[in-house]
Amino acid sequence: MKYRTSCILYFLLIILFGCTKKSETDKQEEDLPDIQQFKTNPSDRFLVDFQTIDAGQPFKGRRSNTPHQGAHVHFDNSTDKWPMGGTAPENYPVIYAVADGIIDRIDYSFQVGENDRYGMDLAFAKSGNLVFLFSYSIEPMVPEPSVGFYKKFIRVEPGQHVKQGDTLAYMYLPSTVGIASHIHFHLQQKEQNNFFAPAIFTNEVVDSFHERWGDFGYDGSIPIPVCMGYMLDAGENPYGDGPVDILK
Repeated sequence: MKYRTSCILYFLLIILFGCTKKSETDKQEEDLPDIQQFKTNPSDRFLVDFQTIDAGQPFKGRRSNTPHQGAHVHFDNSTDKWPMGGTAPENYPVIYAVADGIIDRIDYSFQVGENDRYGMDLAFAKSGNLVFLFSYSIEPMVPEPSVGFYKKFIRVEPGQHVKQGDTLAYMYLPSTVGIASHIHFHLQQKEQNNFFAPAIFTNEVVDSFHERWGDFGYDGSIPIPVCMGYMLDAGENPYGDGPVDILK
């Protein structure tokens, strides 16, 4: 009888602890700012330093000629510019938190075709009961050099609170790939299969990003104006304002 009572108490404690932990996570997400606040108080911290970028593109919406549901920053390491000063991850380009938030999920290695990527989702805003994630897909465009190789390039843990400007990871750049190595980034609502333009930055940040686009800044043969989202339909606009041609 004592054994049975002890087991019941044990499982009650597990249930209670689980509920408490869940409510704490919910409370953390409830404290996130509404996505609309980024209209009037946008982020001035881009995900990488501009001087490290060799090309880029904004989020190209479904109404564009060449849709691509993610913005990119590209790096060219064909001249072995990286790493600088040694082979440690810290000698590669830094990847930053673009806003205060919570690390929602981490991919330590994820196969895409013949290559492997790594990355993370940052919960940083909400809209009603839905949480907005800033998704970082870090794509060196090679198979992972060895098992667990990418893990040392990631400097955060799931559930960790981060502040805008904190280092989340480093961008591994093989010398064999050149301009194809990139970070794909977009917004997504947690547990929803949707993609939004990452239009949460100041005009100064967007202007600086546009200056780095190079030959990637085209929709077919059409130059894309300065923006973070181009030819978006209503479901790609994070602010719920309907379809829009240009979203900075």
